[in-house]
Amino acid sequence: MKRYITKALALALAMAATSTLFAQEASTSKKDWSKNVPEAGSVSVGLEFNPVAAAKGGSASALSSVGSFVYRDQVDTCLNYPSQMFFLAQRPMVSIAVKYKITKSMTFKGSVGFSGGYTAYREYVKDDLAAALNPLSEKKVWDEMDLSYAGGNITAGMEWNAGKGSLKFVGGFGLMYAFGGGSAKMKYGNLITSANQKPSCMDKIEDHNNFDPSAVVQMDYARPVKQYNVGVNQGIGLYAQLGIEWFFIPRVSLGATLDITPLMVAWQPQTYVQYEGYNKFSGAVEKYNQLISPGSMYLLYGTENLGCTLSLNYYF
Repeated sequence: MKRYITKALALALAMAATSTLFAQEASTSKKDWSKNVPEAGSVSVGLEFNPVAAAKGGSASALSSVGSFVYRDQVDTCLNYPSQMFFLAQRPMVSIAVKYKITKSMTFKGSVGFSGGYTAYREYVKDDLAAALNPLSEKKVWDEMDLSYAGGNITAGMEWNAGKGSLKFVGGFGLMYAFGGGSAKMKYGNLITSANQKPSCMDKIEDHNNFDPSAVVQMDYARPVKQYNVGVNQGIGLYAQLGIEWFFIPRVSLGATLDITPLMVAWQPQTYVQYEGYNKFSGAVEKYNQLISPGSMYLLYGTENLGCTLSLNYYF
């Protein structure tokens, strides 16, 4: 009997210790959850995703985003806009964001995103020299288009939050700086010579060759070797955001905001197209620059330029 009483007391003590431990863990868990929202002085690093840019197939880039040319119709798009490029005032598809909480409800926020690409598009064409020596020759050379684009977006502003618990309403505004530029360079397998002043080249280039012989009396024919602008398109604007931030586990939050860029001014440097052709007066192959624009600018304003940002943030 004494043995059973001893076992019962031991079991009761074990149950009491277990219940005390669970109570302490529950209290600790509740305490940790109440501290889920970061305090002043906290810093976060996160990723921001713009589904609007993803749906449009690009980021804050250009009218003809040469960095994404893979298909033939995209090369056509590049050549259809040989002169000037303008980008939209929207955030990149993915950005890296940093926050610093000045107070519990006020935060400094900055982000940076960029995109770019390079494509070397090649096609076989007839080897003019081999064909001249042997009309039955099937020898080929290739032409190449080097298409490149690089651009980015930088923002800096303030953000405020309101609400109790782990779900916060957030809003903010700031400045946005966007930039982008690209070029299309052509390399040819058949050289221009005095004997072959109009060599064979890929149809895709020839179909979009906008050279005007009447504008250059010394050249009857010329082909493009470089398109697009000399420098980088740039823009500065204002943005505003409204949304929510949910601290679902300690140190980590999910955010969703609606974005608007009500005002933006952008400008572009001088643009030109460079051609090469045979100068019938000098008897040499020379390059000719067709000037397109001394520089352009535009002003965007209104409420139609909407976007959306989904974010994942980790606080230190």
